[in-house]
Amino acid sequence: MSNVVQFLEALARNPKSLSADELAAAIANAELEPAARQAIMERDAHALNQVLGGRATMLCFVAPAENDEPKDDEQQEDEEEAPAREASIRAA
Repeated sequence: MSNVVQFLEALARNPKSLSADELAAAIANAELEPAARQAIMERDAHALNQVLGGRATMLCFVAPAENDEPKDDEQQEDEEEAPAREASIRAA
């Protein structure tokens, strides 16, 4: 895991808000690249994304699974039709 991600995760775990001076001190003590330090200080998510080599856009699609099993009402209709089909086959 990158140092930037570890640093941001540590900030997220701390519930208290940091003042600008405290944030600057925390960033100075962290082992971060200068570009990452600057992006975090400026709270520039786009610049930080570029430093980390992230994607500009992320998409997620959810598709329902195909179910080959018959529904309960379809299964009941098939079971009711089966004896009638067997009777007609025997009669022939």
